[in-house]
Amino acid sequence: MASIRNILVPIDGSPTSTAALEHALALAEECASTKIDVLHVEAPDQFEVGSSTPSAPGARQQEREALDSAMAGAKARIGERASLRTVSGDPLRRIIEIASEGGYELIVMGTHGRVGRLHMLLGSVAEGVVRSAPCPVLTVREPGGEYQSFAERLHDIPSIAEQARPHHT
Repeated sequence: MASIRNILVPIDGSPTSTAALEHALALAEECASTKIDVLHVEAPDQFEVGSSTPSAPGARQQEREALDSAMAGAKARIGERASLRTVSGDPLRRIIEIASEGGYELIVMGTHGRVGRLHMLLGSVAEGVVRSAPCPVLTVREPGGEYQSFAERLHDIPSIAEQARPHHT
């Protein structure tokens, strides 16, 4: 299998972006030379991505805590091959710019998988990245139900997102 040297993982602290990071980590664990650059794009004006409603008070803090936790897990698994970069701006534009400038071989990112009217109203950063990226894009949906993640299939371990999900017995 050909190795991927550098992967860009846009992350916003959501379960879907955490699942995407888990998939990228599974790839990096297979090749000791693979580096993962985690990219956090802070949308302007305290608005959530794709929304005209201001973020709830404390939402940025929760986002930051989720991001810090995800990065701690990544560093524990692949060490200094995982790095975090935070930038401001329109998430779609910034992801495409950074992917183009950085010469990445793969983008791994979460998607909510919205369709229909909700998708038309909110748009999709993931869809825009898929359409405009200078390299292949792997989109990852939040695990749920009978979903088995790439990481689970490859390493027979649950992903970070799956570990955080409450188990029903």
